[in-house]
Amino acid sequence: MDDCKRRYFCIFNCMKKILLFLTICVTFANAQFYYDKHGESRGAYKDSLEYSKLVGLAKRFRGPILVKKPVDGVKPRKNLEKIPENKIQRTFNVNRDTLNKEKWLEVEKNEIVKICVDAPVVAWETSLNAIISSDSCLTFETPTLIGVETLRVHFPDSDSSKKINLAVGMKYLDFKNEEVLLGFNRYSEKELKMQGFCNTEENGTIACGPKNEDPERLVSITGTYLVDKYPVTNCEFTQLMWNDSLLDYKWQNRKRASIRNGNCITQDTAANTVSLFWAMEYANARSIREGLKPYYIFSPVEYAERESILSARQRIIKQYVLGYIQVSDDSTSNGYRLPYYNEWMMLARGGDKKNRAPWGDSSGSFEKTKKYARFKTKMVSFETEPVGQLTPNGYGLYDMFGLVQEHVLFEYDLFEGNMGFASCLKGGDYHVSLEDGFDDTLSPYWKWISYGYYEPGHPGNGAGFRLIRNIGNNAKWTKIKTVGKE
Repeated sequence: MDDCKRRYFCIFNCMKKILLFLTICVTFANAQFYYDKHGESRGAYKDSLEYSKLVGLAKRFRGPILVKKPVDGVKPRKNLEKIPENKIQRTFNVNRDTLNKEKWLEVEKNEIVKICVDAPVVAWETSLNAIISSDSCLTFETPTLIGVETLRVHFPDSDSSKKINLAVGMKYLDFKNEEVLLGFNRYSEKELKMQGFCNTEENGTIACGPKNEDPERLVSITGTYLVDKYPVTNCEFTQLMWNDSLLDYKWQNRKRASIRNGNCITQDTAANTVSLFWAMEYANARSIREGLKPYYIFSPVEYAERESILSARQRIIKQYVLGYIQVSDDSTSNGYRLPYYNEWMMLARGGDKKNRAPWGDSSGSFEKTKKYARFKTKMVSFETEPVGQLTPNGYGLYDMFGLVQEHVLFEYDLFEGNMGFASCLKGGDYHVSLEDGFDDTLSPYWKWISYGYYEPGHPGNGAGFRLIRNIGNNAKWTKIKTVGKE
């Protein structure tokens, strides 16, 4: 690699680290503000107060204290405004005893939410726009970007706080020995015998071709995931990647038409022009924003090194400015990432162990299909439609089919003949023929779209994606049995 490109790549990564460091420094330099149950400011402190001082403030002002954690670039208010009860969109009643374990609540972006605990509260800690609404309730507005926010609550008889995690725009899926179906039988046993050339092996078995490259099989999974409910939207990608000057003209134009730190509505349009590299960069940026360890490690490589790296089962992708890049996974990361193929198949099925697609099989009607997948026949620029408009699957995930194709990573040797591609595109396309045969979009016929449908991955700018994250564990998969015989 020439020195200019190597220096550019190093500067690109170093600037991100410096920006993260400066952000952390500024955040810790800001003071925390304390408010009483009426929303009146009761002081600012550089450091967190001890539990005994929180108790003292609660007694002095006759009610819970709101500890407002600093937010970079946001000036604290002198007094907080009340949030009318009729503006509350979601209420959670939480049993204190359940807070002894990790607690997750699912919310949407920009929602007004109320949490009530069945016990008196000494103090709440949050960085969100919030106000105390009773001796045991807190009302707040959720963030405008997808991710995780944490509230802390202190009780009178415990000097340690309890944590409540908010999964904003995500599903919290806790699998405990759950039986799921993986794989996809492209051919039935009968078709394999009819179409393939068979011969008797030395051990007496019959070998036939073609074969199901990813045969259906039941497995048991134990693991905890956070999964984006929707594909990442144009607003979310633009806001989080705002300072990346390497983004192409489409994103620069979108940024110019946007407002920095503007609200990203839940039903924004799905991003569909994101390359594999930028999907990974976005995953790392989302991890950094939440103080998590990024999952992907990028290293520049020479073209001549590519073959030896691929033969060692290492992943290489291409970025139009930086060239070929080796992408390694940090096994110690607790951050966000793209789903692997088997994970996407599990998530897309949503517990379905019967059908070839959420709407049934190829004999199903398009009327039933369009309840789950949004397909169009004509391409209009690079625009898509809003996320979350159709029926979710059994896991509460939206738009797994249609709307956008999604970047999905291969394990290094999942399929034979994947030509060294790091990924595939799953879920079918927004532009799919609705009639028999093809139309001028050259997209696949809608009856072809199923759990097994995919296109080879590529580094181009024509796909969407969603992110997942393992919570405190690595998922454990145990094979139960193969479905059918080959």
